[in-house]
Amino acid sequence: MGDRHQFRAKWHDYNRGIYFVTICAAEKQHIFGAIRNNIFFPSELGDIITSHIELIPSYHKEVEIWKYVVMPNHIHIVIAVGTRFIASAPSPCTSVLPSESQNKYGCLKPPRHGDTVNDYHHNSKLATIIGAFKAGVTRTARTRLIASLPCWQPRYHEYIIRNQHAFDNIMYY
Repeated sequence: MGDRHQFRAKWHDYNRGIYFVTICAAEKQHIFGAIRNNIFFPSELGDIITSHIELIPSYHKEVEIWKYVVMPNHIHIVIAVGTRFIASAPSPCTSVLPSESQNKYGCLKPPRHGDTVNDYHHNSKLATIIGAFKAGVTRTARTRLIASLPCWQPRYHEYIIRNQHAFDNIMYY
C-alpha cells in the first residue's frame, strides 16, 4: 500500500480548493444509465447518484457542487471545498457558470519552499467527502436494488483546478 496514493500532489493537502473529480463505475460497467439518440437516460442507480450529489453540501457545510454530470459508467463533479482560494463563490448547482462573473477561480499554487504533505491524503476533506458520497450511494442502492450490486471502482481521480484558464476549460467540458 506504500505507493497506492502516489498520484496525489505532494504539495497539496486536499482540504481546500476546487477539484474536477471523476468516479467510475465498478469494472466500468454501464450501470448509471444509457445514451439513446444523444440523450442520457439515467437508470435507477443514476437517479440515486444524482440525488446524493445534490445532498453533498447539506452534509459538508464548506462544500459547493458547481457542476456535475452522470454518464453511463462514470460521473464528473466540479467541487469546491472551503473558500480560501476562491474570490466569491456562485450558488451551488446553478446553470450560470462561475467563470461568467468577474471573479477569478482556482489560484492554488505549490508552496515556494518545497514543503510536502506526508500523509498521502487518506483523511483529507476531499477524500472524506468522496468516500461518504460513494458509501451513501452504495447503501441506498443496496436497499432499493440488488443487495450485491457493486457500484464503484475502489478509487477516484481528481484534478486540482489551479487557475482561471483550467477552470473555464473544465466548466465548458
